[in-house]
Amino acid sequence: MTVGHITAAPPDRVDPYAVLDGLSHLTTLTAGRLGDTRLVLRAVHGSPATETSFKSILGLGLLLLARERGLLAEGQPVIESTSGSLGLGLAAAGRLLGHEIHLVSDPGIPAVTRRKIELAGGVLHLAPAPHPVLGFQQARDDLLQQLRTEHPDYYWTNQNDSPLNPEVYTRWVVPHLVRTLDFARIAAGIFCVGSGGHFSALSAMLEAKGIRSHVADRHGSITFGGDPAPSILRGTGNQNRIPAVIDSARDRVAGVFEVSDAEACAGVQELAARGISVGGSSGVCYMGARRLAAALGPNAEGEILTFFADRGELYGTTLLNWGDSSD
Repeated sequence: MTVGHITAAPPDRVDPYAVLDGLSHLTTLTAGRLGDTRLVLRAVHGSPATETSFKSILGLGLLLLARERGLLAEGQPVIESTSGSLGLGLAAAGRLLGHEIHLVSDPGIPAVTRRKIELAGGVLHLAPAPHPVLGFQQARDDLLQQLRTEHPDYYWTNQNDSPLNPEVYTRWVVPHLVRTLDFARIAAGIFCVGSGGHFSALSAMLEAKGIRSHVADRHGSITFGGDPAPSILRGTGNQNRIPAVIDSARDRVAGVFEVSDAEACAGVQELAARGISVGGSSGVCYMGARRLAAALGPNAEGEILTFFADRGELYGTTLLNWGDSSD
């Protein structure tokens, strides 16, 4: 049996398409009422367990689509820059499909993610110091391009600019969400943006139902006109360049709500008090959703849809202790 241009695995081997389909059944949860409004936050949970994250979907999906299109040859090495989670997803996908995975990151990568990447067989290349203005994102990009020059045979997944990024979510995640969500109750969407892959796919899904989408972005991100500045938050915002993926979906951004590190950490702590353990980008989404709910006015009701991408355990207690003078 063939799928696209790839012969499916025989019965005694793991079928990567079956793995990807299983990963794509993301759950949703109710994160409670937003301030004094009548709106409730509903979140697609991108990391329901410590073993997986929605970037596992992206990592495997990017490689499968690249193989289908003839862009990635069997056994060809793969390279990408990552703040952590996509690297783990690619490392696991590479092990499944037989590709050596080279990952460019920085010393801030969470220790648990780094160890999982190593166990999955990924090869890490760490940028030793941040760019003086554009931070570790630029330092990683510089090291990535150096390695690509040294190894022209490596396939670059290029998550920031590749149209395959949003296509992964459109093909595998959106069909499950369409069957799960009650669109009649959704008043608006709000999502964080790194490369913009899940924003692109989910905003298109909502637009097809006549629902507008907004962005919650961190301070220090240049994606929507801000000035570059460092942040303790990983995997959200862009300090050095605007990815083509989000740029191509910019017409679906109905509004942008900026959130500081301190506000994001307050959001993480409030969600933890509600029994929901998430990381910094989810704190950004939560605080952005509170502002969006207030902006929609007292007569708005129903749900605001968001995406909780990251897990609290990746960051230890750093975000939970932010603002604690005893820490």
